[in-house]
Amino acid sequence: MGLSESNPVPKHLGGRIDYKILVIIFCLTVTYHVVNNAIKDITPEFNAIDIIELSLQSVVMISAFIISKLYWPGKIFGRAYFALGIAFGMWLTAEIMWQIYENVLFIEPYPSFADIFYFSFYPFAIYHMITNIRGFEVKVTKKTKIWMIAIPVFIVSAYSYLAISENGGTSFDYYYSLIFVSIAATAIPFAILGAQAFRHSALAVVWSLLAVGLFFHIFADIWYYYLEIFNQYTDTHIVNALWQAGWMIIIYSLYKHQKVL
Repeated sequence: MGLSESNPVPKHLGGRIDYKILVIIFCLTVTYHVVNNAIKDITPEFNAIDIIELSLQSVVMISAFIISKLYWPGKIFGRAYFALGIAFGMWLTAEIMWQIYENVLFIEPYPSFADIFYFSFYPFAIYHMITNIRGFEVKVTKKTKIWMIAIPVFIVSAYSYLAISENGGTSFDYYYSLIFVSIAATAIPFAILGAQAFRHSALAVVWSLLAVGLFFHIFADIWYYYLEIFNQYTDTHIVNALWQAGWMIIIYSLYKHQKVL
């Protein structure tokens, strides 16, 4: 398994993970959570924390487009990273709209028009992961298909059980949230499969890091909807820190990626 012939060949095997960077990312994530809890009590509206969040998403989007341009002669991975850039462009647009609803118009941002862009993140992200995996001609066995189906079925079933039990039945909010939980749950197996497939590739480190970062992002999104079942989500909940960690890991992955192309 390796890069297809139509794509650039890396100069070396992608290097090794610099665990000091991962420690820094962990420390920054903890710092974010602590500062977020402290600053929200002082300035609950748009603040430095929100700027950091939007900045990280912007860096992910721009970095993905840069990698796409470097890969473009090979088409396959060029399209994959272009799709990733669009995915985070959708997410960034949704986040900006969320801030406008919450801090400018003072309107409850969920549900809102921003959800269209949150949802749009997933088709592009899934396309990115599938295209990368196909680029390595990964053989999907019967066992792989089983767990790839079982994971989203379990996540959606657990969500449905908890939501219906908590609310005493179904409702508009349940069906509305189920749309997002379902597509996010569908993306989880592709992130896991990608991490498994890429570990034997020429770019094992950078692609595995990317898959882990996307997993964190998607997992945080699912966690968010589980929190909404019990009305436990707040702007200071630790799930927000998990999103930041995922974005920083993706940025680190994309940085290493452009260094080895």
